[in-house]
Amino acid sequence: MFVELRGRLIMSPKRKDGFTLVELLVVIAIIALLMSILAPALSKARKQARKLVCANNMRQWGIAISAYAAANDGFFPNNGIDPIRSSYDFTWVSGTMSKFFEGYLFKLDKSAAERRNNILFCPTDKRHRWLYGIDLQYMIDNGLIGYNVLFGNDKDNLYAREGYKDYTWPTCPNGLYWVTRKMLGSRYNRGPILADMMHSWGRDIWGDSGIPYGSHASSEDYAPEGGYFLFEDGSVKWYRGVDNGMESFHGGEVVMGAAQGPWIIYYGLPDVR
Repeated sequence: MFVELRGRLIMSPKRKDGFTLVELLVVIAIIALLMSILAPALSKARKQARKLVCANNMRQWGIAISAYAAANDGFFPNNGIDPIRSSYDFTWVSGTMSKFFEGYLFKLDKSAAERRNNILFCPTDKRHRWLYGIDLQYMIDNGLIGYNVLFGNDKDNLYAREGYKDYTWPTCPNGLYWVTRKMLGSRYNRGPILADMMHSWGRDIWGDSGIPYGSHASSEDYAPEGGYFLFEDGSVKWYRGVDNGMESFHGGEVVMGAAQGPWIIYYGLPDVR
């Protein structure tokens, strides 16, 4: 490139294309600053999205349970002992419950097969996915789901079977009546019929191997930050944190509902008796 200087043409210095080192460092610093600002917001948005999916799963459960009851004289699907497979606890369900899934629940979620039937599992349920990898269908075939089924359980099956499967009800006065209800509209109809999985080993161990035992767990102490509960009228409500009888975690609204040997299961609610 030439420029005119005092009537003579001389060659000007050639301009280099691209960033200088200083400019590059400034750009990197700006990007790092934006990421530090946006990361918490993105994390919060992802957490909220997972909660919305979980709540929607429960609403579809509510529709399916109501449809089943309407066709079966008001009875809940049976989660008691059956010839196909005995239920073990609130997350291991009976063979007859599996039939309910196929006949009612999966019809509400047309993408269930493609998504490995995720409607049965809270998106924050890391433990079951860790135990069985991505093969959720294996879990379903063997009766495992990601929510606590608080209806239709067989009372005799909740006691003294297979060692530590023996249940006790430490602090939730109507916990046993909720989980053994057979029909909609019974005396204990104010109790929840489905709950997020909120478990601990003893009163103070919330996870191991970097995996929390329950859903909606805190990344810091693994204790549940809360959980959704489904009620007979189809409503879904979020309750904050857990109270283990010694101290509260993340708000501490949900108390112990039952104990299964060393496992503590939280589904007792402050405003429901």
